[in-house]
Amino acid sequence: MKTALSLLLPLLLLVTVPALAQQEAQYSQYMNNNYLLNPGATGAEDYIDVKLSYRTQWVGLEGAPKTYYASINSSLGKWRTTGKRTLREWRRPFHALGGYVYRDVTGPTSRTSAYASYAYNLALTPKIRAALGVSVGMQQYAVDGQQLQFFDPTTQAASAASRVLDGSVGLWVYSSSFYVGVSGTQLLGNKLDFSYGLNQVGAGAPGNTLKRHYFVTGGVRIPLSEDWSVVPSVLVKAVNPAPLSFDLNAKLKYRDLLWAGVSWRAFDSAIAMVGLSYEQFMLGYSYDAGTSELSGYHHGSHEVLLGLRLKKRAQAVCPPNKFW
Repeated sequence: MKTALSLLLPLLLLVTVPALAQQEAQYSQYMNNNYLLNPGATGAEDYIDVKLSYRTQWVGLEGAPKTYYASINSSLGKWRTTGKRTLREWRRPFHALGGYVYRDVTGPTSRTSAYASYAYNLALTPKIRAALGVSVGMQQYAVDGQQLQFFDPTTQAASAASRVLDGSVGLWVYSSSFYVGVSGTQLLGNKLDFSYGLNQVGAGAPGNTLKRHYFVTGGVRIPLSEDWSVVPSVLVKAVNPAPLSFDLNAKLKYRDLLWAGVSWRAFDSAIAMVGLSYEQFMLGYSYDAGTSELSGYHHGSHEVLLGLRLKKRAQAVCPPNKFW
């Protein structure tokens, strides 16, 4: 039994961590918080941007993923409640800071992470800005041995955890009518130091390496009338050795008040979204209906997003947000 256990736990990690097509937590409303995937988007608004989210995936499937996160980012400078942008202020470069924490739990395994980010933002043209951002932080992967069940009920497995440094880089180009971003996450590619079995002490389980993820995203706002606009967007995801993946999205917006959207995640799910903005608050909800072979074993996924917009800059330097 000890031999079987020493083989089971590395296999569990191999399946749940490195062998997944995407190790990063999955979100359906990332287009409402691009900062999650691209540190270049740090501070790209004229307010302190706060987001809180909860996602429960594959409802009805035991041990399915559950993800929580909280993020905050802002450009640096003095604050007041109103302000008018001038051409000189628009052209002025600025610095931005941010941070986020999240926890992703799948059965007996979990990942807890915390990051801080910095971005330098400058004007390319009278209407277009660009920002280069970096984020650094810590990831902890853990296995809760008490949640593992064996044929022999007397068998008990030990819990274990491994912490590694992590880093991301991103470029963000945007205006009031479009955005384009390119980013890479888990770029350090560190190895998780799990030690199981008599012959595995200090060696780590085979294959437990953080895979580098690459994201390309873009969106455009198309006015339909004075009150209505549509925002199509796309996200392309690449991580070796999985095949290229992509999301196609479209949101219909009524002023800065209501929005509804749909999304198709290639060969995985169809998504419906709806949201409400009121003064400094934003609330979004999305439902994922699975389209893969796994869909017959669960009842879809739910995601709730709460946004807060706090204090505008005294000297606005960013285009107003027209995308959420």
